[in-house]
Amino acid sequence: MSDARPTAKILIVDADPAKLQALTTALTTAAFHVTSATSASFALTTLERDRPDLIVSGNRTEDMDGVEFCSIIRSDPATHDIPFLLLSGPTRPTPWAVAQAGVDMLVAGDFVVSTVLDRISKLLRHVAPHADPGLPPSPPPLPPRVTVPRAEAGKRTFEGSFGVLDLTEVTQAIALGGKTGRLSLQLAAGEGSLLFDSGRVVHAEFASRTGESAFAAMVSAAQSDPEGTFRFKPATELPAGSGPRTIQKSVDQLLISVASEIDEGRATAGVPPPPPRT
Repeated sequence: MSDARPTAKILIVDADPAKLQALTTALTTAAFHVTSATSASFALTTLERDRPDLIVSGNRTEDMDGVEFCSIIRSDPATHDIPFLLLSGPTRPTPWAVAQAGVDMLVAGDFVVSTVLDRISKLLRHVAPHADPGLPPSPPPLPPRVTVPRAEAGKRTFEGSFGVLDLTEVTQAIALGGKTGRLSLQLAAGEGSLLFDSGRVVHAEFASRTGESAFAAMVSAAQSDPEGTFRFKPATELPAGSGPRTIQKSVDQLLISVASEIDEGRATAGVPPPPPRT
């Protein structure tokens, strides 16, 4: 019996025919099965018939933006677990909108085919392709890592991966919303947490550090760990005894200070390197 397995199916949706053609050619050359569309509405009608293993969408399609398209994908139980890669181009959506929509990974800036192929490879590592008729069944896929917001105690959590947003963007999004609660991080280098009180960062813990140095180390570690994840658990107010207040600066002052620490190499000093991910 042959050991052949079907290649992954990738759906590309973008209003730019040139980008569609470039990606289709590159992915077909890489032995993927590719379908494409310029309209998100049309693409949605094909999902039940030809379910893809991954969706790649531009920031704009002919009839809606990529964030809205992803939100629709996530709202349908039949498609909510399909990994979604957003190519935002130079106009990047707001961090809160990207994470709330459930985007798995985001590529910002100029369109570079090799960069997109690298992100596609990372997203497909834990997804088994769908079997074609006549071939032996593939092993069941591992559940993909998605950023679907969940209701909890009447509130919506804010969660995602650092392949979508960096920690400074997450911090700014929570601060702009004036939120109170705990942001938990799962990184290859370890676990960390930030406490927010009405949009201000009041405490940070990471790698035996606390305060500003812990926050700087987390920002640095998250920058090199696109598979790291974050989850913000909102609260009406911080509980009594929730920990010391080790950060007094405003968020803007804190981010400027952290940028300086990272530039000078002090953010990662004494922090053990992350173990390789398997």
